[in-house]
Amino acid sequence: MRRSPALLTLVVAAGLAFAPVSPASAASSDSGAPVLSWGAGRTGQLGNGTTTDSLSPTAVTRLARADVDQISAGGTSSADSFALARTGSTVKAWGHDSSGQLGDGSTSSQSVPIPVPGLSHIKDIAAGGRHALALDTSGQVYSWGDNAYGQLGNNHTGDSRGVPERVGGLAKVKQVSAGCDFSLALLENGKVYAWGRGVHGQLGTGNRATSAVPRQVVGLENIVEVDAGCYHALALTADDTVKSWGYNLYGQLGNSSTKSSTVPVDVDWLEGVSDIEAGAHHNYAETSNRHVWGWGNNQYGQLLEGDDSGDNVSRTNRTAPVEIPRLEGAQHLAAGLRHGAALTGGDVFTWGNNSEGQLGNGTTVSRYGSVNIPDDSSPIKNIAASLGGNTTYAY
Repeated sequence: MRRSPALLTLVVAAGLAFAPVSPASAASSDSGAPVLSWGAGRTGQLGNGTTTDSLSPTAVTRLARADVDQISAGGTSSADSFALARTGSTVKAWGHDSSGQLGDGSTSSQSVPIPVPGLSHIKDIAAGGRHALALDTSGQVYSWGDNAYGQLGNNHTGDSRGVPERVGGLAKVKQVSAGCDFSLALLENGKVYAWGRGVHGQLGTGNRATSAVPRQVVGLENIVEVDAGCYHALALTADDTVKSWGYNLYGQLGNSSTKSSTVPVDVDWLEGVSDIEAGAHHNYAETSNRHVWGWGNNQYGQLLEGDDSGDNVSRTNRTAPVEIPRLEGAQHLAAGLRHGAALTGGDVFTWGNNSEGQLGNGTTVSRYGSVNIPDDSSPIKNIAASLGGNTTYAY
């Protein structure tokens, strides 16, 4: 991150000092530094062989960060969180499994990573609320887990599937993303398809109907990236602007309103955007000049806005993007339920709610500013946060 010493010095009120924490030492059977996790652990989502929370970084068992290309963390809350890791062209999973979201044919939760059988040549993964998606190099999408609302895209609702199966009606898919109860696929031609629950308009089809098969999102052309929040979605256009649709109680659509939308709307102010990151109910966007903007839920200071209230943070929800100077130059961003994380120069910074230790600072005290988590032996290349839960990952 291009950050000056002044930006690295966080001015905070008494009692809210930010202390660095170091990853806990733990062995991995794979060579090299392990993937790290911290925060809620009750369903085994930490992947460290336990079902207890960890207030500081702990090693994910048998998962070396050098072997991991991508992590996607799901769950509608910390009570059903799980995670996927793409290692080479295969997938591993751990955490909650009551709906078969670990993809191994069972409904037994796992506290260490296990292989997802039947998948090969995988180039993208997405963990939703209680379901999961994988995309292979031929452009085919696979789904498994909960299907209460048709989010598996198999023309059925009300069932679950414990092993991956191909989603019909899609070809030449470029990217996938999963929300709490719906799924997205971005095609190579720049069009977007959605399926699953639609009560909040999160399918972007112009109505609130549920669909158990992929439907084209209305009016989206030349899209280069999609990202699903819990009940809303973002799309990055080829002209570097952002579209949004779905649930909008907290202003997470970014169009200066709190009215949900069944069709994509323009996110205000933003141009020159190079990356988007949707959390459960708040979002971040980074521009090509490495400036970061945020909008939506801000109850725990997820947007890192300073004010004069004495605790150095605004808790006002933002219905349009606001710039976040402290995150300027971030290499990667992650948004969870009510917290955020950023990777900058190999260091991880976290902020927001900390009720289950998801900030990794050794406490459960919410920190309204970034906390430096120094790496011990090997560079961290990316970060992830549970969609609707309170667990953070670094790899």
